[in-house]
Amino acid sequence: SPRQVLINDIVLACETLVSHRYGALIVVERDEGLRTFVETGIPIDARLSYDLLVNLFTPGTPLHDGAAVVQGNRIAAAGCFLPLSVRADLSTAYGSRHRAALGISEETDAVAVVVSEERGALTVAEGGRLHTDLDRRELRDLLLDLLLLGRSRGRR
Repeated sequence: SPRQVLINDIVLACETLVSHRYGALIVVERDEGLRTFVETGIPIDARLSYDLLVNLFTPGTPLHDGAAVVQGNRIAAAGCFLPLSVRADLSTAYGSRHRAALGISEETDAVAVVVSEERGALTVAEGGRLHTDLDRRELRDLLLDLLLLGRSRGRR
C-alpha cells in the first residue's frame, strides 16, 4: 500500500541519517490538519521519497534545521517551526528537536519521528509521549501501528 511505501522510505531515510549522525524531525499528519505549521516553513509539495528526506536533513542545506511535514504521501513543507513542549519533567538529555516533536504531539494527533545527531537515536512522539531508543524494526512496527492501523499508544 502507498502508506507502507511511505513508512519504508521514512525508516530507510532515518537509518541513513542515523549512520551519518544527521539530525532530523519528520512530522506525519493524521486526522488533524497541520496547515498552520506547514505555513511556517518552505513549501516543497513533492512526493515523499528516501532521497528527498535524506537530502532535506543533510547539514549545511538551508532546510535541515526545522521539521519536514508530511501530508498524505507528500512532503508539504520543510524548515517548519513546531510548538515546543513545556513539560518540566522532560530530561535535559533531549534537545529542541525532541521538545518540538513532543509539542506537536501534545497539540495535534500527528506522529513525529526524531533522529538525534548527538546520540544517533530514533524517537517517536505521539499522543504526548516519547517512544525512545527505537531500533529500525521497532520504528517500523510503531509507524505501521500508528499510521497504517490508526492505533494510538499515547495518553490522549
